[in-house]
This record gives sequence, C-alpha cells and structure tokens, in this order.
Amino acid sequence: MSENKEKKGEENVQADRMGTMAYSSKDNESMHKSLNGEFILYQILLKQILDGKFSLNLNEKSLYEHFQPSDPKDKSIYKEFDKKYKASKAINWYTRESCVYKTLNKALRTQDIKNTSPFATFIKDLNTQLTKEHQIFIKQQKTSTIQLYRGQFLSKDELNRLKTAHGELISMNSFLSTSKNRKKAFEFAKSRTPPSDDLISILLELNVNINSITKPYADIERYSDFQDEEEILFVFGSMFRMDNVQFDEQNNLWIVTLTLCANDDPDIKQFLSILEKETEGQNSLVSMGNNLMEMNKFDDAYAHLERILNNKLLTDPIDCVQCHLMVGKVEEKRGNYNASIDQFNNGLDYLLKDSSLKDHQLVSQCYNSLGYVYCKLKEYEKAFQYFELALNSKNNDLSLTYLGLAKIHFKMTNYHLSLEYLQKILHSKPEPSHAIITETNIYIGSIYAAMNNNEEATKYFDKVIELQIRKLSKDHPDLGYTYNAIGLMSLENNAEQKAYEYFSKAYQLQSQSLPNNHPDFAKTFTNFGNYYMKLKDLDNALIYYEKALENQLKTLSWRHPSVVESYLILGNTYWKKRNFDQAAIYFDKVLKSELAREKISESSLSLSYKILGDLYYDKSNVYLDKKILDEALDFYLNDLKIELKVKLHEDLSLVDLYKRIAEIFYKKHNYGQAILHYNRLLDCYYKNLPINQIKIDEIYEIIGKIYLKRHHFNETLLYYQNQSGENENKHKHIDDIYFEKRYLDQSLNYFQDKLLKYRKNSSQINNIYYILGNISYDKQNYDQSLKYFFKLFNKNLKKQNFNDLALKYIYEAIAMNYFHKQNYNQSLTYFYRLIECLLMNNTKNYSFIDKIYNLIGKIYLDKDYTIKYLSNKKQNQTVDHLPINNSQFEKYYLEQTLMHFQNLLKNNKKKNDSLDDIYRIIANIYLKKRDFNQSLNYFHQSINYQPEQSLSLAQTYILIGEIYRKQHLSNYALQSYQDSLNILQSIKPRDQSLIDNIQKKIRKINSYSI
Repeated sequence: MSENKEKKGEENVQADRMGTMAYSSKDNESMHKSLNGEFILYQILLKQILDGKFSLNLNEKSLYEHFQPSDPKDKSIYKEFDKKYKASKAINWYTRESCVYKTLNKALRTQDIKNTSPFATFIKDLNTQLTKEHQIFIKQQKTSTIQLYRGQFLSKDELNRLKTAHGELISMNSFLSTSKNRKKAFEFAKSRTPPSDDLISILLELNVNINSITKPYADIERYSDFQDEEEILFVFGSMFRMDNVQFDEQNNLWIVTLTLCANDDPDIKQFLSILEKETEGQNSLVSMGNNLMEMNKFDDAYAHLERILNNKLLTDPIDCVQCHLMVGKVEEKRGNYNASIDQFNNGLDYLLKDSSLKDHQLVSQCYNSLGYVYCKLKEYEKAFQYFELALNSKNNDLSLTYLGLAKIHFKMTNYHLSLEYLQKILHSKPEPSHAIITETNIYIGSIYAAMNNNEEATKYFDKVIELQIRKLSKDHPDLGYTYNAIGLMSLENNAEQKAYEYFSKAYQLQSQSLPNNHPDFAKTFTNFGNYYMKLKDLDNALIYYEKALENQLKTLSWRHPSVVESYLILGNTYWKKRNFDQAAIYFDKVLKSELAREKISESSLSLSYKILGDLYYDKSNVYLDKKILDEALDFYLNDLKIELKVKLHEDLSLVDLYKRIAEIFYKKHNYGQAILHYNRLLDCYYKNLPINQIKIDEIYEIIGKIYLKRHHFNETLLYYQNQSGENENKHKHIDDIYFEKRYLDQSLNYFQDKLLKYRKNSSQINNIYYILGNISYDKQNYDQSLKYFFKLFNKNLKKQNFNDLALKYIYEAIAMNYFHKQNYNQSLTYFYRLIECLLMNNTKNYSFIDKIYNLIGKIYLDKDYTIKYLSNKKQNQTVDHLPINNSQFEKYYLEQTLMHFQNLLKNNKKKNDSLDDIYRIIANIYLKKRDFNQSLNYFHQSINYQPEQSLSLAQTYILIGEIYRKQHLSNYALQSYQDSLNILQSIKPRDQSLIDNIQKKIRKINSYSI
C-alpha cells in the first residue's frame, strides 16, 4: 500500500486505521459471544447495502447536505460528487485523494452507521465495479495463487484477538488496499512510529487462491491517482482465515498471515447459517443496534435505534416493538433503568392491545426484561410480579426467567430458593446453551460459597472449569469468570494467597483475549482491590480501584450505577486513609450522578447526602473546624428533606439521622434546633412499640444539658415559634408548632416527675430547678418560671452573696421573666444586679453588658411605662421577700444607664444608627428622674431622626404633650397633641381609639382655657 494513499488518513491515525475483526465459533457458544459483535455487524451492513435495503433516512440527502462541510475544498468536492457522480466512476472516486475517500473509510472503521448510510449506493457501485474488474484481473493471472501485502497499524487489542483466533474467520472493517510488492509494504510498516502506545506496526501477508469464488478484489492501478502502486483492492467485508501470527525479532515487526476464504468455505456457510437463524424475524437495522450494544458502544447503539424510530423506518409493527425492546436493553446497559422500563412498557403496551399478539414470544421477553431491570433497581416485589407473568406466558424462555428469579433470591439471601431455580435451568428442556449452563453452574458455586459450603462450591467450580476447557479452550476468557468466583470464595475464607492466584489467572486470560475496554477487567481490578483491602494495603487497593474506574469510563457514562459504585469504593478507601479531600471528590461525584438522573431515586440520593454528611462530620472531629461541621449539617439536612418525602416524621429508620443532626446543632450552640431534633427523636421512640425507656431517658438527659447551657433568655428555644410560616404550608406550620409545644409539655412533665424523685438536699435539685425554669419560660408561663428560678436563687443565696458570679444567669432569667410580664421595675432591678455582678467580678464581657443595656433601653421605649411615671401611678411591684431592692442602688444604676446611652449617642452621631431610639431612651430616663426640661430637650431632638408621618413620631408628640401638661404649660401641650393628631389622622389604617384619646385630651385643655 502506498505512503501517498495512507497520508489521507494521517489527520487522525487512531480513528482511521484499518481494523481487523475475528469471528470465533467458540465465542459464539460462550459467555463472551459479544466478541463476535463487530464481525457480525459488518456482515449485516454489507448484505443490506448490496441488497439495496440500507438507508437511515426516508428521503436521502446529498453528501453535501448530509455532512455540511466547513472546509472550502471539501464543499467543492462534495458538490462535485453530488452533481457528477456515476456508477461507472466508483473506483475513480474511491482512489481519488479527497474527502470522499477519507470520510467513507473513517465511517466504516469507526462503526459510524449514520455516516456510512449516505455512501450506501457508492459502496454498492464499488462492489459492482470491483466484481467486473475482478473477472478481468483473474484472467490476467498466470498462477493459481498470489501473495499480497499491507503495512499498517493495529491495536494491541486486535493483535491479542488475532493470536487467539488461529484457524478462525477474519474480516476487515473497511475496503482493504494491498500491494503486490512485499518490499514496499514492509518498508511502509517499518517507516512510521505508532502514534500511541495502544498501536503497533504489522505486516499483513495475504494468500489468495485465484480459482476460488470469493468476494470481489481487483487491481485498480489504472484508476488510481498513483499509477506505480500495484494496488489490489478488496471489498469491505471480505473474509479471510487466520493462519499465523508471529513476531519477527530481527525486524521488530509482527507478521500476520491470512488466507482469503471462498464463498463456499464450510466455516463461512456455518457462520451465515447461524447468523440467519439468530436474526430470523428480526429487522436488520435493529440487529445492527444489538451488535453495537454487544461491542459496548452503548451511546452509538442508542443513537442508531432512536434514529430508526424517529425517522419511521420500520413499517412492520413487530419490528417497531423489537426496536423499543432493543432501546430498552441499551438503556439498561447505559444504566438508565427508568428509561429502560419505559421502552419495555412501550413495546408491551402495543403487544397487549392486539389480541392476536397476546401469545407472541415478545410478550414474555418484555416481562423478563422488566423483571431484570426492577431487580437492578432493588424493587424485588415488582421484579417478582413480572417474572411471574413471564412464567405464565406462552413461548417463554424459562431458563431466562429462572435465572432472574435465582438472582433476586440470591440478593435477598434466600440461598436455597435461588439454588432451586438454578437447578431448574440445568434440568429444563430443551437443553440450555453452553453459555447458560456455564453461568448457572458458576452461580451455584457462588451461592454455596456464600452459604460457607466451600466443598460443594469447589465441586461446581471444578465442574465448570472442566466443561469450559473441553468446550472452549484453556485460554478462553470464560474461564476468567470461574477463576474470579474461586478467588472471591478464597478471599472470604481468608485464603488471601489463593485468592490472589486466581485473580491473577483471570487477569492473564483477559489480557490475552479481550479488548482493554471490556467490562471483565473492571470486575477483576475490583477483586484485586478487595484483596489488598483485606491485607490493609490501602495504597495498592486504590491503584486497582482506580484501574477499575478507568476501565468503566471507557464504555460507561460517569453517572452509570456501576461507575457510581466505583466512586463509592474509592471514596470509602480514601476515607479509611483519612484523606478526606479525595474521599469528598468521589462522594461528590456520587451525589452529582444521582442529581443528574432523569428520575431521581430518593433512596440513592438520600444515601449520597448521608455519606457526605458522615465524611464531613468525621473530618470536623479531626480538624475541629466549624465550617466543615456546617457542611456536614447541610448534607444531613438535605438527607432528612429527601427522607421525609417518603417517610413519616416518626419513622424509626430516621433515629440515627435525627440524633446526628441534633448533635451538630448542640455543638454549634444552636440549642433551639438541637431540642427540636431531639424531640423528633423522642417522637420516634414514643410512637414505635415497645417503648424504649432507656433511650428516652438518654435523650431527656441531653435535653436537660441543653437547658443547663442556656445562659441567655432574649430568645425562645422553640424553633417553629420563631418562624413566620409564610414560605411554607400554613397547616404544616401549625402542626409543627403544635408538635413543639406538645413535647415542651412532655419535657416539663418529665422533669417535674424527676424533681419529685430527688430529696431536698440532693445536689441535682438546682439543675432541675434551672431546667424547669427554662421550660416554663419557653411555655411563656412566666409566673411558674419565676417560681423555679426564685427557688434556685434562694438556695444559692444560702451559700453565696449577691454579687457571686454563679448568680448571673439566674439574674438574667428573673429579669427576662419580669420583662415579659411587663413588670419593668422589677425587671430593671435584676438587670442592674446582673450588671453589678459582672462588673464586681471584673468580667470583660462588654458585649453581654451592652446587650443588657439594650434590653433596658427597650423598657424605656415602652410608651405605657413612660406614661405611668407621668401619671404618678405606682408601679406594680412583685414581692419576692428578698433584700435586693435598694433605692440608692437603683439610683446609681439609673445614672449608669443614662451615662451608657449618652456615650452611645456621642459615638453614634456620625453613624446616624437608631439615633431616634437613643434620644427617646435618654428622654425617658430623664423623665424617670423627674428632670422634665432635659427630657423635653431629648424628645425634641429625637423628632429630627424619626420618619415623618409615622406612628412613633405621633407617640413622641403625645409624650411631649404629657410633659408640658405636667408642667402646666397648656399651650405647648395643646400644640403637641394637635401635632400628634394631625399625624394619626393621615396614617392608614387609622387607630381610632388613639385618635379619640388625643381629641379628648385636647378638649380637656380647651375646657380649662375657657
């Protein structure tokens, strides 16, 4: 073959190299029948083309329309071809150095059926013209045999396949261009370095018997652009016999010797007979999709079959059903199980609509296929239903159904039932194929191994090996399945060395006979990884798990369930190495793969979130990083959200998840959320009998600890009460609030019962008082809360003085209870005690002190509290029988409060941050001091910072009016009331009662004036 011709494909040597295909009659009887897929595909394709039946479009487009080239030269050539092409010029066009030659050969060599279709007529014409030229060529030959040669690249996988195909049929996946000149072919093979490690250079030596009737070949030198090439061209699909493969060490070159087969060759006749039988009743276009699937070209198979359906190329309804079933099988291989189910149901629906087809064999095929897919989805009940339907169908392949039922029972660990179905396969009539018998016996051996009956398992494995060697050969890849099964049994029995030996045997066979993208490698690599995991050699385990993943990604998408399983294995292994970042990468791939599915599996998605949550939780414990803990929490909350789509809140399976979420919120000091999830945990235990009181006590102990850690009372620990519920279902929000209050009551009852069990001098009494005070506070039962906190206060005062730091949280609790009761004088007293306690103990928690003053400020902003001073009404005082109220003490802290807010005003003037509030607080403090002039001064200044026509401004004018009235300055009071009234009358909606009150005040002043 000439160098000039080969240059046509140099832009992509990997894609455009000439490929060889072997057909093994032994493989056809084995579990590796798919290895013949490419060979069969091209024979079907060639037959369809030569019969004039091959087309993927109802309206064929021109080459230019189909390929839509961007290169100007290619545009010109395609247009020329479309306009000037004639059948008599087919060879001329093929030998011409152009995009036509390159595109055709690339399509053929890469199994691109879509782009082969536009060339169907051209290929048929080439065959016709080669047939004529063949007759001329034969007559010109002076000997009965000729030798032809070709130097080319070949993949290492193809070479391995040829090595194991001695005496078998070989074909090429494109037109085969050869040379009479061995020297030129040899030099060409030696002259170029393979462009990748996957390729090697070889010399093909072809022996041709001139007298045999074969597919056409001819000397096309006179048609070629290069007249000195001595080129002999074989039509694609020509069949040869594999004679020999040897390595020429002297020239560092592989030599492959083939002999062209006659059309009446017994092996060819047998092959064609088998092919006809296997494809009987099946549309050829659909069969091609099946062959692409067997070649592990799942995306290509799907695209091909979808093209058939979309272009409505099938007129026979049964052909359409077969196509849907084939798409279903392809989708199953691609891991798109729900899409697969849809396709099987499409086919089944059509069959069941037509009463004449109810007993068609495709009906049972649909049932069996649905059973297998539901088994993969672990929906065993549905799988059983479909296998039962298959058993009750006519024309059913019972061995297929029995095998499916056996697999389900095996996964459910119903080993004896699984064995029963497998034995039914072996005793079924007619006798199953060798492949089915082999698979069944391996399965039986594996089940006995799972049952720890190693003696019986070994008996079956030995039986299978003997059968495989006798029927196939000792080097056949089928033995790899048996060796791997023995290896797994050995690994389970801690016979690690024996396991390694059998895994190695399996790998050696696979390396010698399978393409590197074959899925068998992934299984063996995973087994090696498991072996090293057993030895606790994580580094070597990772190497093999990575190899398994690499193999899978050659044929499967990144979100295929098998690939996802590898992600999980790798993630868990890196996790065991404490390499959290690498583990997270793989677990994140798992999550993304689940989210990318058309129909999301809630259980799988939930598991993905949980694994990431567990990983980040573990990582947070190692690095003590709050951000990592936050990430863990996000994953757990997403997990819970998914779980609650299909489960009730009290489902016992949620116990661990609630517990972990509660623990994290506890660590984050988010006690409200922690208690909420501990209450959910309690709900699980209370609503699932028998009640586990030990677990319930453990949870309440933690809830008690949370209340003991609660040191600030400005917010409730009730989570749902803090939520508005605007963005969710209102009924659900009400239910959640009810749930929270119900368990708050239960907590109160639990700890009240616990209180009764303690003696008065028990060291635990104080803790129980504090807990009960907290719970009562959240129940808004402030009197009850005060009762418990005062009991605690009294007990502490027996041992401590007023300023003991141990009292600070009790002061705050009492102050906040009075605050909510609007008993502000008492509230202020305890806030002041709290401040003094902090200052006397030199605590530098200034932010906490600022928060206390902020609460004090809120008291002074309460207009009702202010008006009480103006009206000289005596404040409601709670008698607590404690010598804590002291007028001098309160005057001192009133001054301290005034200083605090004056300083705050000074520091905040530039920021203009809530200045109106600060002015009004200071004004109210002066009012309490009975310093009316200063109070008026600050109220007037606050007006400048309040929004116009606002309720707060109206209220400020009312207070100013009240002060003026107190000073007997009626005109000023009247003006202030009038300003307030004007504002109130402009505000929508109106507060009529307040307006009436102001008008009453105005009338009263006016009546005095009169």
